[in-house]
Amino acid sequence: MNDTKLENMVGALALALSDAVLQGAQDEAPEPGPAAAAITLLGHEPGMTIERLRRALRLSHPGAVRLIDRLVAEGVVERRPSERDRRAVALYLTGGGERNCAAILAVRQQRIAHALAALEPAERETLGRLTGKLLKSLVHDLDQAYSVCRLCDPGVCTDCPVAAALDESV
Repeated sequence: MNDTKLENMVGALALALSDAVLQGAQDEAPEPGPAAAAITLLGHEPGMTIERLRRALRLSHPGAVRLIDRLVAEGVVERRPSERDRRAVALYLTGGGERNCAAILAVRQQRIAHALAALEPAERETLGRLTGKLLKSLVHDLDQAYSVCRLCDPGVCTDCPVAAALDESV
């Protein structure tokens, strides 16, 4: 297989998986768009600031504030004073937000598991090694890591290749 065909197929695979995961995640979130990613990031890192969330989701500051305002109104996120910086606001999931987060992660896992079911166990093992290698080569800073992992389930990702890439870059 030539490189151009492989690149084309990888691009199509990336879009197919991305579309399936994003649609499922958005179906479980209170609204379409970046809400699902915001909820999972806050589930991964309770107390995150709006600025960190904004950068991870690649939103403008006003856009991030409006998103958080809507999620607060939906009852899934709450603002609290930051323990680290008196000028900042810390964001936390409510009980409803935690349920949304669990549902988003579950549908994400189901969509990816469905796609991976086409592979034999040995092929999945190989894909796992290759995926880790690719992720390590693509992540170069903390903002990028948050962006790449915005829908990840940190509870299942031991020896995370993204965290390893960040550790190696320091």
